[in-house]
Amino acid sequence: MNTKRDLWVWVGVIVVVVVAIGLIVTWFLHSGAPQPSAPVPVHAQAGQVVSGFPMGLVIGAATGTDGSPAGVTNSYSITYSSSTKQYTAEWTSRSTPAELYAAYKAYIAAHGWTLTNQANTAAFMGLYAVNGSSSLNVVLMPLSGSGVPGTGGAKVSVSYIGQ
Repeated sequence: MNTKRDLWVWVGVIVVVVVAIGLIVTWFLHSGAPQPSAPVPVHAQAGQVVSGFPMGLVIGAATGTDGSPAGVTNSYSITYSSSTKQYTAEWTSRSTPAELYAAYKAYIAAHGWTLTNQANTAAFMGLYAVNGSSSLNVVLMPLSGSGVPGTGGAKVSVSYIGQ
């Protein structure tokens, strides 16, 4: 009989401890201490490239009647600090991932970037390059428009981080 009573005492002690820890954690999290906020993306208007994105990085996009890139599906900038800002644009291209891969490798070499990492698979192709304290990331994914792998165009995602 004492064993059963002792068990319930221990269960009660454990419940009280768990509730106390929960209350302390809740109080600590909501004590009014400022919580760091994440940077908020600033999106471009639909179909547009965000202001500040280097237009020379828009390779393989169709061109609209005003000369701007057509087919842009997403574009935004994120300010991390007064000296660090990310610009990203995504679009679809009729060019194959292999054609775009070669074009971006040529762009990187011609504009003083150092290619530091690359991937070339059936699922995606990617390039990562640096130029001083700036970085460039290019991801190319095949679109399946024609039924023949590698011939249906590509989804292009380019991020540039400038410092």
